[in-house]
Amino acid sequence: MKFDPNTESDFLKNPLFLKWIKTPNAELDRFWQAWGKKHPEKAPMMLRAKELSKSLRWKNKYSMDEQDYDKMLDNLILFNAKYEHQHKIKNIHGTGEAGRLKWWWAAAASLLLLGFLSLRYFEPVGDSNDDEPEIIWITKAAAKGVKKIVHLPDGSEVTLNSDSEIRYPSSFETERTVELNGQAFFDVVKNPELPFMVRSGELKTTVLGTSFDISAYPQDQEFHVAVVTGKVKVDTENGVTAMITPDEATFYDTEKRSLTKGTYDYNHLIGWKERVLKFQEEPYARVFERLSRWYNISFDFNNGTVFPGKYSGEFKNESLENVLKGMQYSLGFDYVIKDGKVKINQK
Repeated sequence: MKFDPNTESDFLKNPLFLKWIKTPNAELDRFWQAWGKKHPEKAPMMLRAKELSKSLRWKNKYSMDEQDYDKMLDNLILFNAKYEHQHKIKNIHGTGEAGRLKWWWAAAASLLLLGFLSLRYFEPVGDSNDDEPEIIWITKAAAKGVKKIVHLPDGSEVTLNSDSEIRYPSSFETERTVELNGQAFFDVVKNPELPFMVRSGELKTTVLGTSFDISAYPQDQEFHVAVVTGKVKVDTENGVTAMITPDEATFYDTEKRSLTKGTYDYNHLIGWKERVLKFQEEPYARVFERLSRWYNISFDFNNGTVFPGKYSGEFKNESLENVLKGMQYSLGFDYVIKDGKVKINQK
């Protein structure tokens, strides 16, 4: 049956997802990573469900030990397994009683999940001894062609690049964790007691107080983390870790799931903050993708035009037309800009 979740709780009703949380292995890792790449629009939802299921808040706030936590997951898996069993009976013997059982098991599983989340995750109603404020997650986004500055609850500053989104809690009292989809530059306030963590696709970046850039657009094959000041630790979901210092960056290949470390060109990776657009030996497909984000424009290539090779060039605060003029001499194409689209004809 096709898995098409609409909320985080739908993941927590999926036995295979729960098994991945409880007893992860290489096969399950590959399956859910592939699922996330196939459904990039729902990958952040999957990440939130994973964090919800593993949340230390359940254990710390309600004194849930590992045994109780494992028992809870086992019960959820058992309920779902019984539901699947009744579903098979229905297919063999028809609707009738099996149909009623299917409804009962689905309702029971939903009630169990709802009851668990209400008791274990949300604050108990009327508990006068618990003064912890309600945590609300906030989402800020920068559309294509736009850059946006976001101030976090601890005073840290984030500059979002075009077509990027950040999610963060309304309070950083117990932890400083944010989620990034796209590219952003972080200037983090130092707090040794609460490390700052950024989750971006398959990467987790941890710092105490520093400034750095992360690029993790879901459609890109390569992600990067580039440090300007301080020290940063980068972890991948498949267990690779790298420590990077100023003038160093990590580069993560999402297809090979490999992480490398080296120096970087500031204008190429971070120049966007100063309106510098630099291409450094980049395939033309990526060049036009970056232009689309930067200028909020789409490209239409007549007759399936494909440009071979790679492109290098640097532009500072230039209009789209000036950038295209700089490219057309080397590539040999004509273009027309109209109604938010660029039509390109190869000569």
